[in-house]
Amino acid sequence: MNILNHWRPELPAALLLLFLLAGCSHTGTIRLGEDRPEDLNALMNSRQFERAEQLLNDYPYLDTPGQREHLHERIAEYEQAILVEAQALESGDNLYNALEVIDQALVDLPHSSVLNDYRRTLADKRVTRLRDNQRRQLLSRADYLVQQQQLYAEQLHLQSPGISKRWVNTLHQQEATGLVDDLLECGHETILEDDLALAERCLQLAHSINGTPAVQAALSSLADKQESQRDSIEKKQQVKRVNKEKKQAINRRNRTQVLLARTGKALEANDLLAARGSFSKISARERKTPAVVDMQTRLDQAIDPVVTELLDKGDRLYRADKVGRAISSWGVALELDPDNTGISERLDRASKVLARLEELKSKQQ
Repeated sequence: MNILNHWRPELPAALLLLFLLAGCSHTGTIRLGEDRPEDLNALMNSRQFERAEQLLNDYPYLDTPGQREHLHERIAEYEQAILVEAQALESGDNLYNALEVIDQALVDLPHSSVLNDYRRTLADKRVTRLRDNQRRQLLSRADYLVQQQQLYAEQLHLQSPGISKRWVNTLHQQEATGLVDDLLECGHETILEDDLALAERCLQLAHSINGTPAVQAALSSLADKQESQRDSIEKKQQVKRVNKEKKQAINRRNRTQVLLARTGKALEANDLLAARGSFSKISARERKTPAVVDMQTRLDQAIDPVVTELLDKGDRLYRADKVGRAISSWGVALELDPDNTGISERLDRASKVLARLEELKSKQQ
């Protein structure tokens, strides 16, 4: 029998299919629903992780702690690699391709919480970006049309426009009128989003084109929201100021306690200059508190006799023409009692006298 007499055109395709199946014996082993224990590594290598996990569930002898851990490590490594790739695309502002990378990976790991969560984040960001782009295009076009209308109105006062200009202006008017609803929608949406600056821009452009009752109502709603927002901001600022003042008051009280302790310690050591120096650093707002008033009394009782003695000593030295030594004595007294005008006057007078004496000495030489 001549085989050519029985040749059929579909035979080559059938023979080719049989040949391919014979040469790829592993193909049948990873068909969904026909997985066998020996397919485990092949499934993991082809990233069929869920099917690999199903094999572990179906064949308990395969489900060893080490095998299960190895599978989870492979899954975690794959998830991390996909996240790194997608995040690199996102950082380059390529949200579309970043989403495609995640979607392709979710074919292998459809129940991955890590990838699904990141996909939702990317999708939300992409939706927001698309919406923002659409709004920018809308505002840019509306702003352009309003400007063209204004230029055309100014041109009318200079010369009569030709047919082509009137025709273009009519087209601009029609297009602008068609944008009012979109601008109104933009205003409503951004009011709800608390982006009041953008809402105002949308609604003002809509009003410039056609101040319909709906546009007027939206502008009124916007004004109410702006007032409410200003009140809210003012209240927050007031709370912030109050909290700041409370914190400052606490800090002042704490610092006052430290300075009072230093002043008391210096008094006990009879170091009056150190005591005066520490006490002088106490804030004026704390000077009327009982603890500070008591310390002021203790300090004055310790310092007043010493200041009186120094004043008397300086007066005696001054009368004895020992002006330099008198100035030294009064200087110490002034450090202990810096608000004492009598000491300041003595020092001023003695300094002038000392200056004249030095001048006379220089002339005599």
